[in-house]
Formats: sequence, structure tokens, C-alpha cells
Amino acid sequence: MGEIGCFLSHYNLWEQIVESKLAFTLILEDDVRFEPYFREKLRNLVNEARDLDLDWDLIYLGRKRLREGEKWVENALTLSQVDYSYWTLSYMITYEGAKKLLAGEPLKKLVPVDEYIPIMFNKHPEDEWSKHFPVRNLNAFSAAPLLVYPQRYVGEDGYISDTEDSELIDLEKLSNSTLISECDKKGSREDLPNCSLLGGKGDEGSNPDAVQKSKEEL
Repeated sequence: MGEIGCFLSHYNLWEQIVESKLAFTLILEDDVRFEPYFREKLRNLVNEARDLDLDWDLIYLGRKRLREGEKWVENALTLSQVDYSYWTLSYMITYEGAKKLLAGEPLKKLVPVDEYIPIMFNKHPEDEWSKHFPVRNLNAFSAAPLLVYPQRYVGEDGYISDTEDSELIDLEKLSNSTLISECDKKGSREDLPNCSLLGGKGDEGSNPDAVQKSKEEL
């Protein structure tokens, strides 16, 4: 359940960005640790992106890098290209970036938010997941070095995770639930936005394991 709640919190922010037509927005989760001189470093990064005329939709400020060999943005001192990554600790996103993420209609095929974003900038290693989102044109970059880190890591005293430690969805128990019954009555699981999110019969593209995946152990 925690993964669903986490995704929806980001999704709702993307909706607000589009509704309010915000040029760009800084998003921070509630368990982050800022690098010293964060505001000054962030100001330098924003100025550099502007001076380079960088065509960006999303810039990570905090993430878990999963692949080596990411290259610097040409002529940049604070920005790098970005490859497959976990976590959504902090990122900047533009109005156009939020529109792209919403246009993917992720609630119809829900995966964790930190899997969805790499899918949308076309760096996810699982083609089986990516194929459900055919338009993957998010222009993503990263602060280098990162400006935001987790307050605590898995195994440390005081570590709490709303995604890793929350209840799992038991799809067998849900098979007779009101929601699934409503989906079946309508004759199409597309008619209710949560039908595909919760899975069930006929939902070939869903990946229930995505809800319970323990990323910190990778």
C-alpha cells in the first residue's frame, strides 16, 4: 500500500503543477538530508541549466544511482546525464515534464514512482514494463554531485519506510471485493482507474511484485 500512496502523492503534485501552469517546481520528500550550502548550490545549478539553454523536463537532486558511466552534460560543472535510478527524494520538474508524466496515464498500469520516471526517460532495463508506456520522451538529468540524501539508510537506528514496511496487497483476498466486482460489472477494467492498479483477472500487464519490491536491498 505504501508504494501506491507514494505514487499518488507525486501524481497529485504533477496535476497541481499543470493546473497552476507552474514553470518549474522543486519537489522534496519528507525524509531528506540537505548537503551543506544547499540553497547556494541549487541556485548555481539552476543558473547553469539556464546558461546552457538545457532542454530539461526533470533534474534529480537526490537519487540512488544504479549504473556507472553517466556522462557530464557538455560544458557543465553541476549537471550530468542520468541513467536508471531509484528514489524520488528530490527533483525539479517543469510544466512540460509534469504534462509528459501525466500523459503516460500511469494509474492504468501502476508501478512504483521511481520505476515509472526512468521508464519515461527511456532508461528502464525491463522492456516488459516499458512497453506499456509507448511515449517515453522525458528529458531527465541529475545534479552532480547530488544535493539531497536520505536522512537514514536501511538498517540504521530510526530507519522507517512507508513503502518497504507497509501492508502488502493480497490479490487473492481482493478477488471478491466490491472494487473487483464493480470492474467486472462494467465489462471493462479500463472503466475504473483503480482496476488495473489493483490487478486481477484479465490484467495481463500488471506486475503485483512491483508493490512489494524491496529496493534498498539491491
